[in-house]
Amino acid sequence: MRHPAVRSVEGEPPDEYRELRATLNPSWFGRVTETASLRVTWVPDPTPGPEASDRANDIWMRTPVRAYYTLHYSESNGLDCGFHCEPNPHVDGLLHYQKREDANDAYTYEPVSFGARSVTGLLWEMMDALADRLDGLD
Repeated sequence: MRHPAVRSVEGEPPDEYRELRATLNPSWFGRVTETASLRVTWVPDPTPGPEASDRANDIWMRTPVRAYYTLHYSESNGLDCGFHCEPNPHVDGLLHYQKREDANDAYTYEPVSFGARSVTGLLWEMMDALADRLDGLD
């Protein structure tokens, strides 16, 4: 299954694809920029993961999919944003959205949640959420 915004994809390491890098068509998101890219990472069984006591609180509660992952969008003009489910000292819990308008700006962070119960559903839900967020930017 391929998303309509994706022009091409490469995976690393070969035959494992823990990281995908995609070249995107920014106009699909209504963006007027020369180039855009997407980096997707996936760690299906994070070790070390959250402590057992953390698995019942907000650490894992905002997504039914138990993995560390990122879906990070970048434009040639400096816009850089995405959804991250991984430890980050700047946020409580794991799942958040981060954004900066320019490479020299600091990131802003906010908690998010997703309801998808499968990896494929999660990817499509994040792509829809990304499209909604990009639509609200200048």
